[in-house]
Amino acid sequence: MIDSIHQFLLKKKVGCIRIDGSTPAASRQALVTDFQEKDSIKAAVLSIKAGGVGLTLTAASTVIFAELSWTPGDMIQAEDRAHRIGQVSSVNIYYLLANDTVDDIIWDVIQSKLENLGQMLDGHENSLQVSIDPTQSSHAKQRKIQSSPAKQTTLDSFLKPCRNSCSDDEPKSKYQRH
Repeated sequence: MIDSIHQFLLKKKVGCIRIDGSTPAASRQALVTDFQEKDSIKAAVLSIKAGGVGLTLTAASTVIFAELSWTPGDMIQAEDRAHRIGQVSSVNIYYLLANDTVDDIIWDVIQSKLENLGQMLDGHENSLQVSIDPTQSSHAKQRKIQSSPAKQTTLDSFLKPCRNSCSDDEPKSKYQRH
């Protein structure tokens, strides 16, 4: 998934950095500095594990998870990279979950683990929640995810209809990716 996203951004000439398990630890901070300081760098493609520890990504205004971890702490830690000290803007966090895939199973496991942990630690159930309304904005850190991806809107709702404006090198579909 990371390879596909990274290649898509490069093809579209979107300035980006990439950090995954193969990125040398010595290079990671320089990549983060580029993302934080250079206007030409618009995206950071990160694996959950490599991008979830020790990085400050307060230049981010949107975080999109294209894959899930079986461990809720990994997901929360990765979210928190954009919510570090110095963050002055709202950060929207999205989870891309595919219906009728292993995402259904992983999501329910994550929810169950969070609920159990919350009950053990403070007596409250905790969960990740997804907003059904893609236009809803957040003014503070918030996770909104429902119990199952089947209850979410489809990715089509986030795509703009393409009316004869798709370039010839784009796949022919009724939607244009943005």
